[in-house]
Amino acid sequence: MSRNILIVDDEEDVQAIAKLGLEMGAGWKVLTACSGREALNVAANSKLDVILLDMMMPDMDGRATLQQLKANPITKSIPVILLQHLRLL
Repeated sequence: MSRNILIVDDEEDVQAIAKLGLEMGAGWKVLTACSGREALNVAANSKLDVILLDMMMPDMDGRATLQQLKANPITKSIPVILLQHLRLL
């Protein structure tokens, strides 16, 4: 059975690398969001096993996004992995 993950990061190259690794290496179905607001919408309308959330984003940062996710009865039980910052070298 495939697992579903949401990757939330404002940098598209970081999303692409993480998505490729999770799809090819682990067989996960990967959804992406470029902002906290988009992540809240995707999370509320998708069956997710986990969310990979970047802390450093413009407008709504990871901390504010996490607070909103945990305040919503639909998304509060989704595990969230917080990342301080992903950078491709």
